[in-house]
Amino acid sequence: MNKIIIMFLSLLTFFIITSCKNVENTKLISKDKMVSILLEMHLKEESIMLLKLPNDTSDVFFSEIESEVFDKFMVDEELYRKSYSYYFFRPEELESIYVKVIDSLSLYQQLKE
Repeated sequence: MNKIIIMFLSLLTFFIITSCKNVENTKLISKDKMVSILLEMHLKEESIMLLKLPNDTSDVFFSEIESEVFDKFMVDEELYRKSYSYYFFRPEELESIYVKVIDSLSLYQQLKE
């Protein structure tokens, strides 16, 4: 019985170790590019909200706009989601990105007025 438990734990440990991907080697969107993408997304989202469309219509419209933003910055949705997830679990890095986004949005708002 002891041998079975040891064998099971050994196999489990092996599978856990080999299944863990090294996130550091994963291709990610750079912080600066992420700032630009998020800024563009927030501006597009604001313009859609100003149209005061029904929620389901604005969701569909935003999906199309989101796709255009990805094309503009030459990224696909999967890479964007992986990158956002990576930064999300590293709060200091995400904060540094959003500080720049918020600063840019504030400047945009000032220029708009």
